[in-house]
Amino acid sequence: SGMHSHLLGRVELGPRVEYLVNDMASSPLKTDLQACLKDSTLKILPSDKSIGHRGACMQFPEHTAESYRAALVQGAGIVECDVAVTKDGELVCRHSQCDLHTTTNILATALASKCSTPFTPYNSATGADATATCCTSDLTSAEFKSLCGKMDASNAKATTAVEYLGGTAAWRTDLYATCGTLVSHAESIDLIKMHGGKFTPELKTYTQGSLSIAYDQVRAKLIQEYVHAGVPAAQVWPQSFNMPDIEYWIPNYGSTLRPPA
Repeated sequence: SGMHSHLLGRVELGPRVEYLVNDMASSPLKTDLQACLKDSTLKILPSDKSIGHRGACMQFPEHTAESYRAALVQGAGIVECDVAVTKDGELVCRHSQCDLHTTTNILATALASKCSTPFTPYNSATGADATATCCTSDLTSAEFKSLCGKMDASNAKATTAVEYLGGTAAWRTDLYATCGTLVSHAESIDLIKMHGGKFTPELKTYTQGSLSIAYDQVRAKLIQEYVHAGVPAAQVWPQSFNMPDIEYWIPNYGSTLRPPA
């Protein structure tokens, strides 16, 4: 990939850990934790017990390069890319095939015309919420990559497409949502590998529709991208909520993914 290694020597916990410890009720545990915070000899390292689900999506737009890097910097030893499919059969990181209307700025771009269901504003007369449906399968991979990632949210009472892009929950922040960098599955592998992380891709439900790439081709492509990137089997845990995906992977890639004895 031409990328240089950025293996992490330590973890940046940020201010939240100290805030939470100091906010605890008085107890022996609080005393111990406060002592740990003051101990300059302690070194926090990344841990496989910490998994970056969609990256660090409480603060950063999910499934963006920035979100993945933040998760790794904050100590995640494993990072998850949810895998969806574009119109031209490329694998990209999105929580579902059809969530671009809430996780990207697509409705504020010319690509809004390609959405499966165009934006419909809130109807005050009927009380019908504003709606839209925009899918990765509506766009080519290049079109997908041209979008900006944002915090997953929408404004059901929006009367304009720009208003619809709002609605970020109060327990999240838009501070880092300036224009999240959308990534392909292969790019996520390069980024996570570069930082010394491990992988748990989740294949999301794929609706083929008019696309030329078949479901089994998608299943195979997901695994092959790790093989092509030279990722050791012991560092990747493919997952899916759909049993047919698992039933495909085990006979076809069981020996490929089995860690060495």
